[in-house]
Amino acid sequence: MSSELIAQAICRELEYQFVRKVGKGAYKNTYEILGKNNESEALKVFKGGHSPKRSEREIEAMTKCDHHNIGKLRYVSRYTHRGQKYLFIIEEFLAGGTLTQRLKKSLLSTETIRIVGGQLISAIAHIADKDLVHRDIKPDNVMFRKDGISPVIVDFGLVRNLVDTSLTHTCFIQGPGSPYYSSPEQLNNDKELIDWRTDQFALGILLSISHLGLHPYARKRDTTNDVIDRVSQREALSNEFTIKAKESKLDVIAKMVAPWPIERFRTPENLAGAWSKAFQ
Repeated sequence: MSSELIAQAICRELEYQFVRKVGKGAYKNTYEILGKNNESEALKVFKGGHSPKRSEREIEAMTKCDHHNIGKLRYVSRYTHRGQKYLFIIEEFLAGGTLTQRLKKSLLSTETIRIVGGQLISAIAHIADKDLVHRDIKPDNVMFRKDGISPVIVDFGLVRNLVDTSLTHTCFIQGPGSPYYSSPEQLNNDKELIDWRTDQFALGILLSISHLGLHPYARKRDTTNDVIDRVSQREALSNEFTIKAKESKLDVIAKMVAPWPIERFRTPENLAGAWSKAFQ
């Protein structure tokens, strides 16, 4: 039975109205549904073969978080069809689309990046306060509310709980994450170096791409793999990025994406203060 048919069956069982498929991920598909109050919500149906442990961590992490710029989990259950159980969750529906979609139209202006960056810094600070590391901050995982200016971090599928046992084997060459936005410690599976500064690095990459239009480690004619290799080897930031960051008075991003965690902002409060100061 296809995921969409499962989603439609769940809607019938819960007395929701199925609207449409809106997204497809590695571990789950997302659908827009309407509740009894005619309000749109997001139904996410996990695919077969997903890691139960990771799914549990994702749900637990979302339950812990309560922040305006983090997606809100509303319901968790399982639907059984012919003896097979399908895990599903219902989240708030974010009508403003993804940052990826926004960037296809244009880069974010100085005023927009100031607002969006400040809110996302606040969000990763909240995540850090719960001893969690999202590990997959990227444009696909940042959505907007109806106002088009309030960013929301979604998809905690790769979340790391720093006070729980790691699910990633030490023998793996590379840790979980989206390589183009991953920190050196993720790319090299240096698990002992993973903490909130890992999310800080990914957010720095996201902010640079969103406002300056380039990856801080990318040089002209670099392929995606070239950039990933430069990050994993902890090479220097590109001259083009350094020049553009200074021209935009956003040297703060250069510190966010420093090769070693110890070179980045030590606390979320330090980062928030530096971000605010950059726009004064």
